[in-house]
Amino acid sequence: MKKSFYLMILCLLFFLISCSQKDQTISLPTHTGERIKNILVLPFDYYCPTEKGISFYCPVSGVIPGEIEVNAKEVMDKLLKKEISALSLRYNFFYLTPNEYEMLLEEALEKMKEHQALVKYFAERTQTQALLYGKIFRFKERKGSSWSVSEPASVAFTLILYDGQTGKILWQRVFDETQKPLSENLLNLPLYGKIKWLTAEELAERGLKNILKSFPQ
Repeated sequence: MKKSFYLMILCLLFFLISCSQKDQTISLPTHTGERIKNILVLPFDYYCPTEKGISFYCPVSGVIPGEIEVNAKEVMDKLLKKEISALSLRYNFFYLTPNEYEMLLEEALEKMKEHQALVKYFAERTQTQALLYGKIFRFKERKGSSWSVSEPASVAFTLILYDGQTGKILWQRVFDETQKPLSENLLNLPLYGKIKWLTAEELAERGLKNILKSFPQ
């Protein structure tokens, strides 16, 4: 009986891992895909509940904002640059430093009146055809070790690809995860990758890998 139970668990895990590795990429409309070669990657932003005025349109619902570690932006920028390198055969990625981003944003906000114009302004100034923008809603570090925690890591962010010609959203994904014990949810094993408690950076890295599977190609 025990052997049958363990065999069933192994088969289930194999099935879940196989499903997680299936190709989930999507394609842009032909007329759009053919002209997008260069993508400007903006530094991650923090979610700000009191944010007012013109900004990059970021439609997200159902995500509960929370604690954000002081180094979250730097960690997410580093991870994103690493993960999108796998797409460099299809796109050329260009990056702005935080200072360059702030200067260009300040310059744009003096002239722009709505968010689509803001996207188009960035694309025109940097000679790119699309913008990749990320916003962090939660980036909470675990409290404990890889084997025992009092509080697990919790990460929530969104990635958005804007069309530089129209300013409209071409693609968007949201990652929102607080690590759970595998005893509570075996379905998360393919995401977690191992039977340990992850750091916030490790959880964010797995989240980026997961959502970038569907990046337009």
